[in-house]
Amino acid sequence: MAEVKSLMVTEMVTARPDESVADVARRMVANKIGAVLIVDGGALRGVFSERDLLSRVVAESRDPRTTRVGDVATATVVTIEPGTHVKTVLEIFREKKVRHLPVVEKGKPVGILSTRDFLDHLVGGLESYIDQLKYKRELAEGVDPYDHVGGSYGR
Repeated sequence: MAEVKSLMVTEMVTARPDESVADVARRMVANKIGAVLIVDGGALRGVFSERDLLSRVVAESRDPRTTRVGDVATATVVTIEPGTHVKTVLEIFREKKVRHLPVVEKGKPVGILSTRDFLDHLVGGLESYIDQLKYKRELAEGVDPYDHVGGSYGR
């Protein structure tokens, strides 16, 4: 069974709790991501997401230039380990209603998994499985699935 370590993103974008929301938001835009890990002294202290920006900064009319990201990030974070099975991850996404799961090992962040990356992995696997079934079906029917590539192989 597939584990998180095979699909997590290990090049994480992080922020310190004392950074301004404006600076962190610019970093999120530049990296085309929806969340950053708040890390202090190597330890995970929270997650700051687009949802946090909207609900805790914009909706509360806070100034993103002076608001510290550590003050508005989600502090109670659901995490997973690299060996977590994909089926378990799906259950966590569904039950906890989160879109980003930090991956931690011995209390330190080693990656992050978003629902987008997770779904891309699932869809890729499903497409591969469907292609294999189609190939096997065509072989069973006596059709050479690759006949169109290089000719008729002597026919």
